[in-house]
Amino acid sequence: MGYFPNGTSGMMYEEEFCSRCVHYGNEGTSCAVLDAHILFNYDECNKEDSILHILIPRGKDGFNEECRMFLEKDNAKR
Repeated sequence: MGYFPNGTSGMMYEEEFCSRCVHYGNEGTSCAVLDAHILFNYDECNKEDSILHILIPRGKDGFNEECRMFLEKDNAKR
């Protein structure tokens, strides 16, 4: 699952992926995937069957990978 050990880490991920995604910031709302990670990552991090592990997977290097729901704004059909 996406793990953000501090606010800076979360903000960097948000800038790299979320800010470029069609699901982020629509009409003043945030992304449900990012919200779920922010709200529940400490409770869910040790649960192997947590959906959060699927939504933002961690690479073998221990870093967060691209969100499975990521859809680049420029590539979205309008």
